[in-house]
Amino acid sequence: MTGVDAARGVSTWSRVRPALRVGLALLWVAWAVVTWWSAPRAATIAEAQADAAAGRIVAHYWADSFAASANDTLWFAPPQVSTIYDGPAQMLVWRAGFGRVHYALVADIVTEPGPRGLVVVEPNPADPLRAALPAGQHGNPIPSVASVLALTIALVCFAVLIQGPAPKLGTRWFWFFLGLLPFGLGVLLWLRAERPWTEPEPPAPDKKTGQPKRYTGLTGLGLLIVGGIVISILVALLRSLPEWLVPSALS
Repeated sequence: MTGVDAARGVSTWSRVRPALRVGLALLWVAWAVVTWWSAPRAATIAEAQADAAAGRIVAHYWADSFAASANDTLWFAPPQVSTIYDGPAQMLVWRAGFGRVHYALVADIVTEPGPRGLVVVEPNPADPLRAALPAGQHGNPIPSVASVLALTIALVCFAVLIQGPAPKLGTRWFWFFLGLLPFGLGVLLWLRAERPWTEPEPPAPDKKTGQPKRYTGLTGLGLLIVGGIVISILVALLRSLPEWLVPSALS
């Protein structure tokens, strides 16, 4: 590559960088809005019956819980539902119009006090709901739009982190681990404070080598663990707010 080609490459990147930075920030905002909007919210059997009767259910799935997997640690992974045993499922997850997702706990057996103890209620109150659900719309009700947006952000940021100029405040491993923080908060910090998006002040020099002392991958891993715990506690506290504002299935 000649000096002219290198200069052209730098000039092109200097024009593209601000637009890419704003684009990634806007993609994150879009992801946050879509994730909040489509996060599964707790509902009742009566609400499920009303949606089914009105024809508002576009997809539904019988499960026992939201799946716990390795993907739960990735902020760009959508919630998953699964059935881990062969018996009747106890949770109905459905998507209504405009991408809203709800779930309701459905008891397999309903009992009530009788003259000689508890007796099973027949028919089960959930039987009309099962009969009203559209048979042709059984499938994963969790929309994939949010995960597509988040995965796009993650891939673009990873490519820039690897192929772009060396970070100044921390190593590439430091920012890689920080980028895994819940809700993409580490990505926002990287866009705000690090090269190539801005030119931060050089860190203090190391007393032994005299070279700028950058944060290492081990520091990033520690911040990821501590930050993940703190964010989880904050989310747990926020779940005392109304369900429409903070969905109980939001992770």
